[in-house]
Amino acid sequence: MTQWYFVWVEGPRGPEPQKWSSDGLVGQLGRQDVIVRFSLTDREADLSLDQLAKRHPVPE
Repeated sequence: MTQWYFVWVEGPRGPEPQKWSSDGLVGQLGRQDVIVRFSLTDREADLSLDQLAKRHPVPE
C-alpha cells in the first residue's frame, strides 16, 4: 500500500508544496531542501496541493 506525504521544500521563490509517495520516497530522503513532511491519511491523499497547504501550512 502506498503512503502519501505532503512536503514543503525550499524553492527559488520560497517554500513550495509537493506531494510524495512512499514508492518514490527513497530517493528523496537525503534532500537538504525539505522544510517539513506530513504523513497523509487516505482521504487527504486525494486532496489538491492548495487544499493540503491550507491544512498543513509551512512552519514559521
